[in-house]
Amino acid sequence: MKRVIIIGASYAGLYALKELSKNKNIEILLFDKKDYHYIQVESYGFVATKYSISDVTININKYIDDLNSDIKFYQEEIISFDAGIKEVVSSNNISYSYDELIIATGSLTNFPPQVPNIQKYSKGIKTLQKACMVNQSFDSIINSSVLKEKNKNNMPYNIVIGGAGLSGVEVAAEMAALLKEKYSFLNNDSSNINVFIVDGMKTVLPNMDERLITACEKRLDNLNIQTYLGSFINDVDEKSIYLNNGTVIDYDSFIFTGGIKAVTINSNKEYELNKLNQYVVNEYLQLKGEKNIFVIGDAAEVIYENKYVAPTAQLAIQAGIYVAKFIKNDLSYKYNEAFIPKSNGVLISLGGSYAIGLVFNKLFIKGYMAHKLKHFVTYMHKSKFKKIRAS
Repeated sequence: MKRVIIIGASYAGLYALKELSKNKNIEILLFDKKDYHYIQVESYGFVATKYSISDVTININKYIDDLNSDIKFYQEEIISFDAGIKEVVSSNNISYSYDELIIATGSLTNFPPQVPNIQKYSKGIKTLQKACMVNQSFDSIINSSVLKEKNKNNMPYNIVIGGAGLSGVEVAAEMAALLKEKYSFLNNDSSNINVFIVDGMKTVLPNMDERLITACEKRLDNLNIQTYLGSFINDVDEKSIYLNNGTVIDYDSFIFTGGIKAVTINSNKEYELNKLNQYVVNEYLQLKGEKNIFVIGDAAEVIYENKYVAPTAQLAIQAGIYVAKFIKNDLSYKYNEAFIPKSNGVLISLGGSYAIGLVFNKLFIKGYMAHKLKHFVTYMHKSKFKKIRAS
C-alpha cells in the first residue's frame, strides 16, 4: 500500500485528501497543528460579526470520519522533511516515512518588511485566532461604552483597512453596511464610525476587470467608505498611519489584509522560492527537482502560459484534486497531463445583500442577483462538508 502524507488541512489539502480517499490502496496521513479548517473566504463576514465561528470552521476529525476511509489524522506540526530518505519530522520529534508527500501549508499575512511597525499595530485575518480578535474588537466597538463616550463628545471612531484587494474591500464593505443598517434610525446616516481603505495601488481591486473596479468604487462611495489610494504606508504608530505622500490617518482600529506570504518547511536541502516565499513547482505541481513531492494551494507558485496565477480558493481546490488524481494515475500507470488552472469567474461580497462578479470571466453581474449567486456557490461548497461542519 502506498503511503501519502499531506501537510496542512487547507482548502488544497482537504480536497486532495477527499480525492485520494476514493482509492483503497492508498494510506493517507494528514498533519496539521489545528483540529479545524478555517474557511478564509468567509472571513469578511466573520470579522464583521455577520457569521459565527461555526460558519467559518470545519472540524477535521468529523471530516475524516465522514469519508470513512484509511486516513490517520495527527494534530502535530511538521517541522522538516527529507526528500533523500522520504521522511517528515513532527514537532514531537517523531519521524514518518512517505511514498508521496503533498505540501499544502497555506499562507499568512505578508506584512511589508519596510514598515516594521505595521505588524505590531495592525491585525491580520489570515488565521482564525487573528480573525477572532478582529471580530471581538468590532463587536465591542459597536456596543461599547467607549464608543458611546466618543459619540457624546462628537469624536469619530476610525477603522482603517490596509489593502484594497478582494479581502480588503469585502471586510470594509461588510463593516460599513452593518453600521449603516444598525444606525439607520439616527437623524444623520452616520454612526460616527468611519471606515477607511488604504492601498499603495491606484485603484481598488488592482489588476481586476474594469467593470468590477468601477462597480466596487461606486458601492464603497455609497457606503461612505473613504479610500486613500496610490500612496504606500511609510510608518505606523499606536494612533496614526503615515503615508508616503505625507497624509496622516488617525485610527482606533487597524486591520491589514494586504498580500500573502507562503508557509514553508525546513528541509534537508534548499529549494527555490519566489518573493512571496512560495515553492517553485513544475507543470505537474511537483517541487522543483523532486518527483515524489507536490506543493499545492498558497504554498505553490503556479505559472501557466508564462504568467503567474494568483492564489485563490478556486485554484487551491483544483490543485488538490489534480495532485490526488496524478498520484492515483501513477498507481495505475496512467499518463498524466500538466496542470491547467481554470477560472470560473469571481464573486465579491460588498456588504449586506450586495455583491459584484464576473461569471466565467465574461458576464458581469451586480447587486442582489450577484449576492444570491455568491450565496449559492458558497452553500454548494460548504455542502461538501455538511456532515463535518464544526458545532
